[in-house]
Amino acid sequence: MKKLIYPLFILIILLSACTQKNGNVLNNYDPALDNSQSESDNLVVGFSQMNHINPWRVAETNDLKRKADDLGIKLIVLDGESSQEKQITDVISLIGRKVDYIVLAPLIYEGWDNALNACREAGIPLITLDREVAGIPGVDFLTFVGGDFVKEAKTAAEWLIENTGGSAKIIELRGREGASCVLDRERGFRETIEKYNNMEIVVSAYADFERIKGQRVMEEIILSYGRNFNVVYAHNDEMAIGAIQALKAANIQPGEDVLVISIDGSKDALKSVIAGELGATVECTPYLAEQVFAAIMRNELGKTVPHKIIVKERLFDVNNATEHIDEAF
Repeated sequence: MKKLIYPLFILIILLSACTQKNGNVLNNYDPALDNSQSESDNLVVGFSQMNHINPWRVAETNDLKRKADDLGIKLIVLDGESSQEKQITDVISLIGRKVDYIVLAPLIYEGWDNALNACREAGIPLITLDREVAGIPGVDFLTFVGGDFVKEAKTAAEWLIENTGGSAKIIELRGREGASCVLDRERGFRETIEKYNNMEIVVSAYADFERIKGQRVMEEIILSYGRNFNVVYAHNDEMAIGAIQALKAANIQPGEDVLVISIDGSKDALKSVIAGELGATVECTPYLAEQVFAAIMRNELGKTVPHKIIVKERLFDVNNATEHIDEAF
């Protein structure tokens, strides 16, 4: 642990912000950290990003870079290129470079034992970012920082129930198989709609969080199942936008013939909401850097770090999309 020196007002904000917790979970965390420079005694943080294909990932990485620069912290970014094997190799590489902390945005949930064990043996705290891994928080890794994926899915399902009268035949476009967010977005959605006998998932297919795959998978579904559905629930905006393109190509009008809802809250998605094609998008913010570095600073100060730090997120629809579009990534 390196000795850090921070302006007093930042420490007051930081310590007070971390008191509103439920057990070891800190909900709706908004640290309001100042952009003032802090002396970090050459603190070095390594970041293993799963890929930079998706705009969400690019925004997340850029946010970490900006905040690290503001705080005077050196950030080493490695691109996992959508490979868990490479991410594990990258974590081992960062350990060899003697970084002080490692931040991991994991591709999938299982299979990180070697990386977690290596960090623990090296005495390097690891923070999982935006997706969880199999392990014990506070033991196998320092903390998880991100959204509540189950709640995001429940919010999407509740919006659909309200806007369909509780009767829908649903196409579900899932993200990457095995990712914690996919498992949670499946569970939260199903737990909510199962209370309604006429809410039915007729097809569920993986499209890997990618726009082009969302379009291709939706095209295949339309060819195989025709128009026997009236809702598309996509686990992210990119797949939803791809699905909308496929619907339009098949002369199915999104927003009229089919309701589409997704998760992320991207600028493209909000534009689609305003255009009347995407019904709504539930926010899953990529802007997590303040929470990450707040956790690091707390740990450096010898303070307790909650095992989960959950950020506050919103739903955007026609009523508020225009108001918030400038905030979107």
